[in-house]
Amino acid sequence: MSVFKELQRRKVIRVASVYLFVSWLLLQIAATIAPILSLPSWFEQLVFALLALGFPIALIFAWVFERTPDGVKRDTGSTATRGGHVVDYAALSVIALGGILLFWSYIGKVPATRPLLDASVAVLPFVNLNNDEENAPFVAGIHSDLLTQLARISSLRTVSRTSMLRYRDSDKSVPEIAAELDVATILEGGVQRAGVSVRINVTLIDAAADQPLWTEVYDRELTAANVFAIQSEISQAISEQLRISLSSDDLRRLDAVPTDSIDALDSYFIGKQLLDQRTLQSLMAAAEYFEAVVEIDPDFALGWSGLADAYMLLPEYSNSVDRSMTERRAREGVLRALELDPELPEVRATEAWYQLRFFDWAGAERIFREALAVAPDNTSVLHWLSHTLSWQGQFEEAVTVARRALEIDPDSNIMRANLAYILVDAGLYDEGLRQATMSRRLRPEHTGQLRNLYLHELRAGRPADAAASFVTYVTITGGDGPAARLVGQMFVAYAQRGEVGDVGQDLIERTRLGSEDLAQVLAAVGDADGTILALQTAAKEHSGSRSVFSMRINPGYDFIRDDPRFVALLDEVGLGD
Repeated sequence: MSVFKELQRRKVIRVASVYLFVSWLLLQIAATIAPILSLPSWFEQLVFALLALGFPIALIFAWVFERTPDGVKRDTGSTATRGGHVVDYAALSVIALGGILLFWSYIGKVPATRPLLDASVAVLPFVNLNNDEENAPFVAGIHSDLLTQLARISSLRTVSRTSMLRYRDSDKSVPEIAAELDVATILEGGVQRAGVSVRINVTLIDAAADQPLWTEVYDRELTAANVFAIQSEISQAISEQLRISLSSDDLRRLDAVPTDSIDALDSYFIGKQLLDQRTLQSLMAAAEYFEAVVEIDPDFALGWSGLADAYMLLPEYSNSVDRSMTERRAREGVLRALELDPELPEVRATEAWYQLRFFDWAGAERIFREALAVAPDNTSVLHWLSHTLSWQGQFEEAVTVARRALEIDPDSNIMRANLAYILVDAGLYDEGLRQATMSRRLRPEHTGQLRNLYLHELRAGRPADAAASFVTYVTITGGDGPAARLVGQMFVAYAQRGEVGDVGQDLIERTRLGSEDLAQVLAAVGDADGTILALQTAAKEHSGSRSVFSMRINPGYDFIRDDPRFVALLDEVGLGD
């Protein structure tokens, strides 16, 4: 008996034709319901794989067994009928046709819907569909928080928020923006808030084709849980479209709900934006908002982390703030944030910064590096890690880390100012001053950058330039101009003629010198006793970070480097030999 006849007799051909037809039908059903039910892209592939796995099993079962009046039994002989041949020939044709249909359904439709895109996305600033200023911080917060979520997906390359802000009112096309940012996709969207409801609409665009890949409108009740859920769903949809496999850790982070309070979330968004402005007034306002956050929701880890950040920064910008209060609140913020969620990169960065203020150099560096392992593109962590390395004299790696932070966020004034600091630390004065000047020009409202500029000029040996920048800084920040000019004249007199200046308490108060720069100013006029006292006081109060932390590498302190008091202080803060 021929093989074909034996296949006919055992009804293998008939079983194969029925199996293929049913499989084709099931694949059509799967392809239809998958988008309706928002099923993941691998759903159709799973259906195909299961059907393909079952096909040889069905054929083997048909070959080995036969159905009889007494049930299914092992095939032991010929039971072919004359009429069966016509059916089997027809079945053979169906097998061929079914195979073609199955191949087209899977190969031609499922995997090849579009070419594989680079796993990169830029999120344009969301449109405030309310068209009012009151809703603007909420919209900006949603945009920033979504970017934070996306940045935690290790396989996805994103563009920082500050780099995207320049496209807020741009008339450039999507392909033009994508080409400038070197990304494959662009996400655009809008946020509308009405009473107890929120609507967020988003569209993911294939930049090269300038065609939508995916679009969705989320209409939800306005709750914090829904806001985070929408962000998680958007992140997962983007990952699906770019065929990124999310790990269990990725999914856990995306599904986290940091707070259940929409009021706490509102205040957090505003506080975070104020914190990034880095002025005395903005930091004081940020602290108030974070105080409101943790009062509304005492279990919001990011709120406590933000509160600690604000209070650790405040003494750097003021010589009159209550340092015992700021230290107490900073400590409470750090400890509570760690208690609530010690794995968050933002919380780890705050913890490391706090450790650094207590001169635990090894501990701070370890925590920063651990945070980068979770979020390698977190510019805040890169920022403080570069300082930690630089202050210890590890200039080459510090410059590399600082450049990396600016590369990730090229429009961030903070990251550019940070790079300027690190370059000056490394003695690369010309490039450092260029970066500091550019930082000042790009964001003139950030007065802290002008303070940085005069300190850089002092270290670079440019006392006249430093004097002019110092007068401008003091005047802009509300200090006394004539007092600033007197101090500036002392810069020049000491540098050129070795005349030691006397910056007494009156001038300190009139120029509003804070612990961040007091010791460096006193060093610039040759006041050895005043410089050491200012450093000792700042170290005791855990403030004046850049004045104290730069003791090992700052050339401004060279004139007291052999003073036993200075040597003892270096040992005290962990920077001694």
